Amino acid sequence: MYSNEVLNRFKNPKFAGALRGANAIGKAGSDACGDIVKIYLLVDEDGVISLAKFKAFGGVSTIVACDEACEILAGLSLEEALSLTSDEIFDQFQGGVPQDKAYSTVVVEEAINSAVEDYYKRKEREERKASQAE
Repeated sequence: MYSNEVLNRFKNPKFAGALRGANAIGKAGSDACGDIVKIYLLVDEDGVISLAKFKAFGGVSTIVACDEACEILAGLSLEEALSLTSDEIFDQFQGGVPQDKAYSTVVVEEAINSAVEDYYKRKEREERKASQAE
């Protein structure tokens, strides 16, 4: 069902865990669908993602999709991260994941979009606070 490469990535994800100092956090999924994904981003002052990590509750394809997405995200601008699609994440599996498990990449895409939205909301709050302090 899964390739050896995918199973190895599932057993040894590189980007699993919370990210201390994350300035963007996004969540997607639900108990009803069985997959819950939380993406943590560390974004520099130029709007470039320097590091991404994840926590997830789900199966093999969800964990691997999260890990793959975090690897892709490092070095992307926020705009580039928003344009990353579930299909692009799924294509990274190179046939190692059955097509009927592609839904997991949709949840990951939603979590990424949620994290970018969170970043912009945080920036807006910081700017408001700074202008009120003046």
